[in-house]
Amino acid sequence: MKVYLDAVSTTSLDPMVKETYKKLLDQYYCNSDALYDDGVAIYDMQEKSRKMVAEYLGVKKDEIIFTSGASEANSLAIKGLCFKHKDRKHLITSFYEHSSAYNSFRQLEEEFGYEVTYLKPDQDGKITPEAVKSALRDDTLLVSIMQVNNEIGAINDIEGIAKIVKKHSGTYFHSDITQGLGKIAADLSNVDMASFSAHKIHGLKGSGALMKKEFVELLPIISGGQQEFSLRGGTSNALENIVLAKTIRIALENKEKYHDKIMKMNAHLLESLSDPIRINYSSGLPTLINISTPMQSEVLLNALNDRGIMVSSKSTCGSRKNEENRALSSLGIDENYAIRVSFDYTNTMEEIDYFISNLKEILEKYA
Repeated sequence: MKVYLDAVSTTSLDPMVKETYKKLLDQYYCNSDALYDDGVAIYDMQEKSRKMVAEYLGVKKDEIIFTSGASEANSLAIKGLCFKHKDRKHLITSFYEHSSAYNSFRQLEEEFGYEVTYLKPDQDGKITPEAVKSALRDDTLLVSIMQVNNEIGAINDIEGIAKIVKKHSGTYFHSDITQGLGKIAADLSNVDMASFSAHKIHGLKGSGALMKKEFVELLPIISGGQQEFSLRGGTSNALENIVLAKTIRIALENKEKYHDKIMKMNAHLLESLSDPIRINYSSGLPTLINISTPMQSEVLLNALNDRGIMVSSKSTCGSRKNEENRALSSLGIDENYAIRVSFDYTNTMEEIDYFISNLKEILEKYA
């Protein structure tokens, strides 16, 4: 039996998204910027998708910029804003942002002379509006705080943070909403920029977007032609952009459809974990639970893998590098003994039970 419990890393491709994409591949291969009929047809479908994505997020059509995913969107939002507005050199982010955002700030700090305030989560694992307010300065250009942490599942009050930032003249607010999209609500009315990826919600890898309000000016990170309002050069990945709208629609529909199933699996998993297993964080996103055991995580992962169970110990973007797990270290948790278990509506209670029984058996035998 194979059990996949690493949904925060990536998800399976939704059959309806796959079928639509395959049909498009068979017929629509022209450049969407071409002026003959077939090119115009693809362009029109892409723009229809842009309009639908905007409607799902509650923003305007021209505020959606298609990207290769949240990592690119984060870089465009953070670096693009800083390179366009060089008069303010203070930035605020959190200590446990995704590496694409965190390393963008590190680069701005180390290579371009910006001063960055890295906020650490409170005892509840959250970055609070009050912490952001205390860090704001007259020369603060940008605040970037993720909606849901990808290591522990802590849910930050981005609406509250956005309101605080909006009261501070000249400061912009960006949020990486990758882990929250399709799982929890997000009011983007006061959010200036937001990033997300399709492959976290059963969409295609290499597909995502940056929501950027009309008044926000960015310097392109990828120079090129007219694509994406001249902010992202290169031939448009039109077919992936076209199916992004369907991906989001299905994710939002499934959020309601499978809510009870998700909560039951969450409750069952939490109730079944006992000594010597310690639950590190469980009060955030219901589909992500971080735990520690007496067994080193690398050894435990291999033992589970031998039984067909796939979980992770940290963000996959840093899994092959000896990077600090900033989310766990900020809460005083030893990452060498921690694993994260994440699931979605495609999982079953039988799979949860299979994981629990094998985890306990492994710990009894080897720990």
